[in-house]
Amino acid sequence: MAVVLVHGSFLGPWSWRDVVADLECVGIACSVADLPSGFGGIRDAAGDLHDDAALVRELLDAATEPVVLCGHSYGGAVITEAAAGHPAVRRLVYLCGAMPDAGQSLTDLAPPPAVELGVREAVRWRADGLLELTADSAREALFHDCSSARAEEAISLLRPSNPVVSGQGVRAAAWREVPATFVRGVADRMPELVSGSVGWDAVEVVELPTGHCPHWSRPDLVAALLAEL
Repeated sequence: MAVVLVHGSFLGPWSWRDVVADLECVGIACSVADLPSGFGGIRDAAGDLHDDAALVRELLDAATEPVVLCGHSYGGAVITEAAAGHPAVRRLVYLCGAMPDAGQSLTDLAPPPAVELGVREAVRWRADGLLELTADSAREALFHDCSSARAEEAISLLRPSNPVVSGQGVRAAAWREVPATFVRGVADRMPELVSGSVGWDAVEVVELPTGHCPHWSRPDLVAALLAEL
């Protein structure tokens, strides 16, 4: 079995660094997506949700063994579309990840402000139309369970994201056909973006003592879970 890892908005492949190191130490091959919607300065333009899913599907096409496909946060929506109908995927792992149904977007899943629990990510617009997450918001919403040095390292590596992805519906829902594990951070301050169509009796739920980014705050726990799966 191999593992394919998909980062969330504002993050990047760097966020999986220590998870990959732990998995490779026990002989598990890893591929890490670098999503086009996260503009890291190496492309002429940011991509959208469907571009992200297409890139992940290319990684699945290249797999030479069965795959555990893990998506963090927004990356959950990406794997939901990318894995649909793909023969390589044996299990989906939603790491504090969005789980939309076919046709649903992140905006569709977001709770109304009147009932929302937790915190919102504070963002600012760039001149090129992309969004940046503010440092204070990142500390409060994403990295509050990390050491100060660990949080500041992550904040220094954040990158812009294409805002269009929030309103785009996924074209298919792979969790309807592939076994899924939902990993919940018990100290997660972000709302869970999960479709009402998801049958929790059919989804394995694992709780970790973390916030919204377990792969950064406790990569050892995430790697151990993925290795077990």
